[in-house]
Amino acid sequence: GGAVACIDSAVQHRVPRWRDALPRGDELDDRILSVALPSIANLAVIPLVGAVDTFWIGRMGDALALAGQGAANQVFFSTYFLIAFIPTITAPLVAKAAGGGDIDGAARRVCEALFLANVLGALGTALLVLFPAAPLSVVLPPTAPAFEYARRYLRLRSLSLIPALLSSIGFAAFRGLLDNVTPLRVSLASNALNLVLDPVLIFGARLGVAGAAVATAASEVFAGGLYVALLLRRRLLRLGALLTPPRLSDLLPLLRGGAAMLLRQVALNVAFVSATRRTQLMDPTGVAAAAYSITNQVYSLGVVVMLAMQAAGATLVPSALARGGGGEGGAAGGGARGDGGAT
Repeated sequence: GGAVACIDSAVQHRVPRWRDALPRGDELDDRILSVALPSIANLAVIPLVGAVDTFWIGRMGDALALAGQGAANQVFFSTYFLIAFIPTITAPLVAKAAGGGDIDGAARRVCEALFLANVLGALGTALLVLFPAAPLSVVLPPTAPAFEYARRYLRLRSLSLIPALLSSIGFAAFRGLLDNVTPLRVSLASNALNLVLDPVLIFGARLGVAGAAVATAASEVFAGGLYVALLLRRRLLRLGALLTPPRLSDLLPLLRGGAAMLLRQVALNVAFVSATRRTQLMDPTGVAAAAYSITNQVYSLGVVVMLAMQAAGATLVPSALARGGGGEGGAAGGGARGDGGAT
């Protein structure tokens, strides 16, 4: 009887908290939307342009080219996401520092993240550019007809690994400042460049799949350069700090917070790599793998909304807590509003 009474009491207290967490059209909801909607638009640009890459390669009329691109992209993004735990943690750290008015502290966090990303990105680039066959063999047998397409694409695409990480950290830094419009402009400009270069290099220069890789790499190098210039203008980046290794104690917040994200990324990528390999083995003509590549583009668009809401919570909560708004931060994170506080 006592246990039942405790459960009933807990349920009675839970209901109002869930009700308080529902949207009610107030100022907090407006702030969440002001962060989430630009994030959705920003993140949606990437899979949309990826779909355009797939479209132009599909116009080549060669299923093996599309299958090779799909395998190479899986290897590239698996490598990228294993390092991309850094920007995931950077956004809340910047938001916490900026929310408390510590711009110098925010700049230190950005420089630490960039230094770590450059080191890990350089190792990943060396592996993918110099020895592309080794990681590719995880998803595509070396004897597969699409292997040569994949190797050529991966080697050129991987030249943009470090710029892609720079862009991701730049996006995270501006997101930490609750500025999602600037990253959207950068993303639109760089991906517009990709849209123009794709048909020119694939068909005009007759580079085929390699042309798509060069177009994507060029657009990411352009985006990375833009972010560096913008971070310098906002005083969130000091070039000298990029050449100075940070102390281990300064990196601990990144490494400690990133450990859980890294495990999550490993689990997800094991699943995606396994699915890609099984699809590549199903059909040596590349038709099944080409269909899987197209399906992945559609799937990516759906993931965008979830990632945008995650990004909104990751920046609004630490920013509110840094300003002393514990109740509001708890509400943004899924707890109660007002007097309910955060759990």
